[in-house]
Amino acid sequence: MTFVRADSVRSSSGAAARRSSPSASRGLLIDWDPATFRQTLERFAGDQPVAVPHADAGTGSPFPFRLQILDADVPPPIMLHPRWEQALAGFVREQARGVPLGAGNRNYKDRNPKCEVAVALTPLRVLAGERSTEELQAIASGLELPWLRSYLSFRHETAIHSVLRMSSHEKAAALRETADAVHRIRDVEGPAAEAAAVVRRLQPIFPDDRGVLLAVCMQLIQLDPGQVAVIPPGCLHTYLSGQAAVVMGHSDNALQAGLTKERVDLCELQVLTGDGQPQPSPLPVADVDDGEQRIPLWSDDLDLRRVVVGDDPKPARLGPFSVVLAAMEPAAITVDEVTTDLEPGAKILYAGDPVTATFTGPAQIFVASRA
Repeated sequence: MTFVRADSVRSSSGAAARRSSPSASRGLLIDWDPATFRQTLERFAGDQPVAVPHADAGTGSPFPFRLQILDADVPPPIMLHPRWEQALAGFVREQARGVPLGAGNRNYKDRNPKCEVAVALTPLRVLAGERSTEELQAIASGLELPWLRSYLSFRHETAIHSVLRMSSHEKAAALRETADAVHRIRDVEGPAAEAAAVVRRLQPIFPDDRGVLLAVCMQLIQLDPGQVAVIPPGCLHTYLSGQAAVVMGHSDNALQAGLTKERVDLCELQVLTGDGQPQPSPLPVADVDDGEQRIPLWSDDLDLRRVVVGDDPKPARLGPFSVVLAAMEPAAITVDEVTTDLEPGAKILYAGDPVTATFTGPAQIFVASRA
């Protein structure tokens, strides 16, 4: 298979690739966007064919994933990606009602669920799912929170479901109780200490937001660099602090629940969480080589690898269809004597025969591939 000449290659930052010889590259390295990838391939490849995997039946895209760097310097909104059956039912329902896909009150943009996998680049704190009843009772007692104690005594729904159905008056009262408790009480341990730290992190930024109360009830996951957590569809989640490489399914279904000024559909969120939530979990990784780990994803034909590059160049396999992401530091990738620079957060697409690329750093690089 032949591909475009190397002098047509561009990195995500727009800089031209460097050539060490006039020979043609055996692969195609280009900036890419899942929405316009075909036009991009045609522009670079000209009349020469490029192998593209079959489009996913549910999305119409050969990219069944999105890969990005997330920085929780300001925590993002608390989100919920509906489960498969919820997404399908919601999409059909809104289609039948004639709600335009781009409408502000549209919750379901497609029929697809979305799993999310977070790889910690720095110490990372994730809020996801709901704490156990025992942990919530410890928080209610340790912080002396009447609103939480009251909801825990009503055993016909979860605490998070109760928070979602609070009236504006109840929400304001609970936020005052929580702020007063965290200001008053210092000598606590365990879940109560974690909840107090969460409130101190969020309340100055989102003082009147229901998301602060949701966060008190959510499970706190703390990851060291290189550790991984999976957040399944149907699980409320946000990132409290730190940086992560996040890979997620290709879906635009995302309902915001808190820590936001955007629209929050409380009624729909109550429906989606009425039967509880699946819980997040740590995800074991496999050491492939010194400085290289394989991170399992939700499909056998997807492959995600984390490559830690030190002072010396590091080889890694690409292809036949790979997205390469530089994490926190600038890096460079060389394929068949063609070198492309990558700025932190930049992504490029490699399409071609499987090949061993050479990465230079020091850097953390992620390679997401589809067979």
